[in-house]
Amino acid sequence: MFLGGCGQGRVTVSTKTFDFGAIAVNTRVKRTVVTITNSTDADVPMKPAVSGGIEGSLSKSGSCEQTLQAGSSCSIVLTFSPVAAGAQAGALDLNLAGSNVPADQAVQLTGTGVTLQPGEALVSSTNNPLVALYSYHPISPGKVWIDFGTTTSYGLKTVTRSTPADTGTVSIYVAGMRANTTYHMRASVAVADGIVLTDSDHTFTTTNFPSDTLPVVTATNTGTPQPGVELMTASVGTNATYLQAYATDLAGNLIWGYDYPDREANTIIQPIKLLPNGNFLVTTSYPSQDLVNGVPKGELVDVREIDLAGNPVRDISLNKINSRLAAAGFDLIVYDFHHDVEVLPNGHWILIASTIRNIAGMGDVVGDVLIDLDTKLRPVWVWNEFDHLDVSRRPVGFPDWTHTNAVLYSTDDGNLLVSIRHQSWIVKVDYNNGAGTGNVLWRLGEGGDFRLTNGIDPIDWFYGQHLPAFFSSETAGVFSLALMDNGFNRMIAPNAVCGPGAACYTTVPILSIDENARTATFLFRQVLPASEYSSWGGGTTKLANGDLEFDLCAEGGNSEVREVKITGDVPQAVWQMKTTGTNLYRATRLPSLYPGVQW
Repeated sequence: MFLGGCGQGRVTVSTKTFDFGAIAVNTRVKRTVVTITNSTDADVPMKPAVSGGIEGSLSKSGSCEQTLQAGSSCSIVLTFSPVAAGAQAGALDLNLAGSNVPADQAVQLTGTGVTLQPGEALVSSTNNPLVALYSYHPISPGKVWIDFGTTTSYGLKTVTRSTPADTGTVSIYVAGMRANTTYHMRASVAVADGIVLTDSDHTFTTTNFPSDTLPVVTATNTGTPQPGVELMTASVGTNATYLQAYATDLAGNLIWGYDYPDREANTIIQPIKLLPNGNFLVTTSYPSQDLVNGVPKGELVDVREIDLAGNPVRDISLNKINSRLAAAGFDLIVYDFHHDVEVLPNGHWILIASTIRNIAGMGDVVGDVLIDLDTKLRPVWVWNEFDHLDVSRRPVGFPDWTHTNAVLYSTDDGNLLVSIRHQSWIVKVDYNNGAGTGNVLWRLGEGGDFRLTNGIDPIDWFYGQHLPAFFSSETAGVFSLALMDNGFNRMIAPNAVCGPGAACYTTVPILSIDENARTATFLFRQVLPASEYSSWGGGTTKLANGDLEFDLCAEGGNSEVREVKITGDVPQAVWQMKTTGTNLYRATRLPSLYPGVQW
């Protein structure tokens, strides 16, 4: 790392050279080339530009904007797209302005274009040590996928891509490999009449993430778990350098990770989700409760779509969203994205964001809003809790008034369910697929609109909950809902909450909800011992085999994820994963790292 001049703080640049490696001609690849950190107390203007003979260009997604704020970091992403074979060279000129910037601001760029003839392939490394890029020029048009594994029996496969109209090169990321391991891989092409053509075998040896970023994971089978991989969002813990987003196989082996280069000291990922197009959606921000002590300065806040190699595809920053809210006529300023993003069937994203309102007699109060972004990331609908909930109801955490942590889309009626932790409520919002009033249609939880038919009110309601999930194909009318009932600030009797002398405890309930009758009925409720109390985080997932998976996030600096069968009176554990030194804000079983592919 080379440094700027003297003064208060300095601007540092992560590298002076970057090599794109060998890339197939007419293939476009994105790479995060350099990260710039501004440790001064002043904003730094910048105008990065590519020069020389390299066929590269600045990417609008994931790259630094025109100003690097004081106390923050950003990265520059370039697209390399060779159109001819041979070595290329150029430079990325950062053009940083100010007294504390490096004198030499050029990052030297190199890369090599490789022409593939029909039937030829090229396997290239990527920014991610566990991901390869397989480029193949098939001899006939068709559907292409990559088979891979540690032997020539392969066993795993990627997503399938169609060949381009000119039967040119198809490039597919190969992900799901363990560290420091040699893998065999080959392309297969399904052509007309059901014929499958295969490429010759190629090998690729993975490397590894730095040792201080690796989570400590152990997994145990006590039955037959649902096949797949486990995708984790590890927000905080006793080891602040651990990966915050990663995937393991069911034996606990790390097979994918995302360590974003612009990560800052207090920045966390909440959450990461696999998108239908095979990319991941990631929210990077600071903990929303930090706003109680004033708006943190220099923390990275954005929502980004990344590919399997971790390269940004598109993103929206906090500054951009506030600018677009103003341009769209919304009278709103937000200070953080956090906890969740819901991806709708039409491609819209529903973000959770924090805002601050000064309330007479209460001072500055932190509440949350939902922002509906269309496919061009423009705000088209907003729901503000200050306009729809009573700010005088504040059972816990005030002035962090609501601490919303999840939003869930109902396909049956087009409305939204919102989990509001500091109210211990799940509320239904009139969204109506973007045409709704925003009115609260009902409130589920203690003091809300529903009656427990087979529980004791208020003792058996959920408290400080996280991540409700539909447990039935129906999502409105009469439907089933699972959730993580953390039990934070649980009422153990009218006007009495758990604490010294009456330990808090966590439960995992599945409720049958009847919207018309306003009743809630336990279909299942596992009450965990006080020693397994998980005060925050976690969630529930209905697996394809009917099992329930849940995540006990906050057992000190550790977490446990369990898959249980719920057919009997006593749930039967079939699989368990434990982590030490980190808290799994969310853990989700996926069929594989590729949509529609089961491993």
